[in-house]
Amino acid sequence: MSLAVELVSPEQVVYTGIAEMVVARTTDGEIAFQPGHMPFLGVLVSGDIRVYTVDGAKTTIAVERGFVEIHHDNVSLLSDTAIVS
Repeated sequence: MSLAVELVSPEQVVYTGIAEMVVARTTDGEIAFQPGHMPFLGVLVSGDIRVYTVDGAKTTIAVERGFVEIHHDNVSLLSDTAIVS
């Protein structure tokens, strides 16, 4: 099982891919999303989002505020600013 991940800023789609796990920092603290996670909607705070892909790679994306939603193994992230490192 895997997650479909998409991170969008006002200017563009910053990241899209398939992942085993996504770790994001929200106003409720740091949360890890894996396949089968219950539906969730949260507010992102400034920090790094870590995407662990199915091939074992890790992508780090710096974000400034935004929202995260997971539903049916789809992770949607919306951020004011996002930079992939």
